[in-house]
Amino acid sequence: MNIVIIPAFFQTKKNPTFGSFFTDQAKALQKSGHYVSILYCDTYSVKCIRDYVEYEEETVSEDEGVRILRKRIFCPLKHGMEGYRTQFAKIIGQLYDQYLADEKVDIIHAHCCVWAGYAAMKLSERTRIPYIVTEHATLFQLHRDKIGHKNNIWIREVFGRAARLICVSRAFAKLLSEYRTDIDIVGNVVDCDRFELVEPVQKSDTVRFLTVCYMVDEAMLYKKGIDILLRAWRDLSAKNPNVRLTIGGGGQGVSKVVEWCREYGIEQTVELTGKLSRDQVASQMRGCDVFVLPSRYETFGVVYIEAMACGKPVIAVANGGPDDFVTEENGILIPAGDPEKLEQAFECILQNLEKYDATLIRKFVADRFGAQAIAEQLERIYQDVQVHKS
Repeated sequence: MNIVIIPAFFQTKKNPTFGSFFTDQAKALQKSGHYVSILYCDTYSVKCIRDYVEYEEETVSEDEGVRILRKRIFCPLKHGMEGYRTQFAKIIGQLYDQYLADEKVDIIHAHCCVWAGYAAMKLSERTRIPYIVTEHATLFQLHRDKIGHKNNIWIREVFGRAARLICVSRAFAKLLSEYRTDIDIVGNVVDCDRFELVEPVQKSDTVRFLTVCYMVDEAMLYKKGIDILLRAWRDLSAKNPNVRLTIGGGGQGVSKVVEWCREYGIEQTVELTGKLSRDQVASQMRGCDVFVLPSRYETFGVVYIEAMACGKPVIAVANGGPDDFVTEENGILIPAGDPEKLEQAFECILQNLEKYDATLIRKFVADRFGAQAIAEQLERIYQDVQVHKS
């Protein structure tokens, strides 16, 4: 099949890990024998004028056989949800006309309704190519009250006219059931070649916990539960001298994390790595003993399955996403926003660390979220769409 993928956000040279699961899914489809192109519109508002001027992305590039077509656009009125819907769709249409119009495209796959799904709908209107939408956005968990009536009309139309709607977890599908009830569940893909199981060179008495997230601002720190993490860590590390916490990720929120560490007196047991490449993230995951991220909201949580692909048990929050794949055999689920429950989970992991089977943890993830597994699930959906189209 000839597949066009439209993501709502995408990697850049400055931030190569942003939206990496879109690229991983495209590569999985490519490896399964399909021809895959990614169309993306880089939008910039007035406050991002410097980034717009210093733009370095190529219009046409390739990543392991996946063709990437992108173009920037200056949106002086870009703000909130409404500001760049039509501009995003316009650029996607231009890229299609310039590079793909002479090809026989079988399906358009948009990631996130706002506004990749809208662009896919508009492109489908004039090309008659069916489109599907995979929804990932925590918008529907966090900012439902900010969608507004006008935007909700467009969202409902995009979901309603899609040949299929996919969600990344069962809880998220339930959340979107007001828009549509016939929803497929397909998780994100994990790159099992990069996130691999490696036996430790030598045993250590120190137990290393790891968290990785974007820390763009304090709102993101709240969403990812970093405040809860550090409060629980304060109490844990006071009682357990042989534990260490590594926090990977960059952004303006790092300064707040440093402030919290000083306030709690935990600077000696917490390491901040700063911004990490994907290979560096994988290296950190291979080197840790346990991955922890107490996010208040996750529609899926790809970092958990990346850590699990490295054979690591995880501590996650029962917030909708991780509920589908975190079990007693591979980790612990805790309530959201509860530092006491997180500390208890830390203690439980420390007491039972040897009981977790790294090989079985990896196999569980590879069988469900490996490239071949996810590609096969999507192929069945694509084929069904083609059958009903004809």
